[in-house]
Amino acid sequence: QWPGTVRELNAPILPHMGWNTVQAPTGSVLFDGIADERFYFVHSYAATEWTLEGRNEATRPLVTWAEHGEPFVAAVENGPLSATQFHPEKSGDAGIQLLRNWLSTL
Repeated sequence: QWPGTVRELNAPILPHMGWNTVQAPTGSVLFDGIADERFYFVHSYAATEWTLEGRNEATRPLVTWAEHGEPFVAAVENGPLSATQFHPEKSGDAGIQLLRNWLSTL
């Protein structure tokens, strides 16, 4: 659905394993009420750039960023189509609320 390249993160320690904060954009439904929470990540690869130039999108996706060695895409939301780089199911109460927020888009 979204173009891009996933590559190994440029970070001092891989995999990136543990709790991390995110920078959710204004208007995010996924992170409504939980933008200041921490989420559980386990990964070594991520999308580190976001470009949609030349594409006609009815609604531009909202992109949430995190950082581990460098900034990377932590989540994308485009109406009911959403994706996360972290594990909501392992992110405690914040992850449960994120899943509730996503369900509200369906």
